[in-house]
Formats: sequence, structure tokens, C-alpha cells
Amino acid sequence: MSAIYSSVLYTHIAAGSISLLCGTINMIAKKGGKLHRKVGRLFVAFMMLTGLSALVMAQIKPNAFLFIIGVFTIYLVGTADRYSKPFKDKPLLIDWVYSLSMFVFADIFILWGIFALYQGNTMGTVMLIFGGVGLYSVYKDFINYRGKNPEKKHRLLTHIGRMIDAYTATITAVFVVNAAALPTSIPPFVHWLLPTLILTPISFYWIRKQKK
Repeated sequence: MSAIYSSVLYTHIAAGSISLLCGTINMIAKKGGKLHRKVGRLFVAFMMLTGLSALVMAQIKPNAFLFIIGVFTIYLVGTADRYSKPFKDKPLLIDWVYSLSMFVFADIFILWGIFALYQGNTMGTVMLIFGGVGLYSVYKDFINYRGKNPEKKHRLLTHIGRMIDAYTATITAVFVVNAAALPTSIPPFVHWLLPTLILTPISFYWIRKQKK
């Protein structure tokens, strides 16, 4: 079992490293350009591999951190990629699978967070925030799937926002894994939320820029 886990771990690290590199390139590359599209395809492929390998490792050696990162990585990258393509007449089965799966896990995260806070574990805050973000994202999906979003560029804007969120998830994973090198005075939940607080304004900037 340890040999299998090690193999999946090395795959996870390699895929995550490539994803981080691709994400960084696309953060500074011209949006919509040839380089952006090519690197974006690599980012999606390796991020999906990162998320899937995280879920496998979380099953072999139960790890809440890996499980949450895996779920959000697959959902964010999967839906971001789908929003870059036309739904045609209606969303496909894969779109519903992504959204309904996130809906279920978001509810679990919220209940998990409430229970953790009840026990005095501050990590419950992280669970509640991630659960809330998940439910909000699914709510937006359902509006988009029904064609009720009044924003003309909602598909492009959602694509941009979720790609940046997926990149944020990668940064968060690196931050949390290397938390031991940070000052011990920093609470664990800060390790989880700081990358989001830093990168969210960038997401808002690109989305507002595309609205103009």
C-alpha cells in the first residue's frame, strides 16, 4: 500500500507543480491569446490530475485537507473548462454531475464545519467558508443552466473567475503543506484562507475588466 501511495503522491506533486507553473504563466499572459489557450489546456489537464490524485491519497490515508482540495479542484477546473465551451441548447450531463456533486459536498462541509466549531476546532471556519462558496457557485450554475443570467458575458466571466479560483486552490495547497515553515503564531485556518484573500481582488479585477 505504501508503494501505491508513494506513486500517487509523486504524481500529485508533479502535476501540481506543472499546474502552478501553467497557472502563473496564464495569470500574466495576454487573455484569449494563442499562448493563453495552449497553456490553459495544460493547466486544466494537470489540475484535474492533481485533484484526482488528491482524492485517491485521501482514500488510502484519510486526510480531510486532501479531500477538500481534491473536490474543489475538480469542480472549479471542470466547470471553468465547460464555461469556455457553448452549452448549445442545454447543459450536458457532465455539467450536472459537476454541480450536483459540489452541492452534496458543500452541504457536508457546512455540517462538518458546524460540528468542528461546536468542538472548539477553529478549522470549522474553513469548512463553513468552503461550503458556503461551493453552494453559491452551484447556485450560479443553476441560474446559468436555465439561461436566467442577465449578464451577457456570464460564461466568460465565470470561466475567468473559476480558473483563478482553481489557481488559488493550488497556491493554498502549497501554503498549507509548507505551513510548518511559517511562524507557529499563525493559526492553521489562516494558512487556508490567506491565498484566497490575496488572489480574490485579482479575480475581481479581471472580471471587471472584461465587463467593460
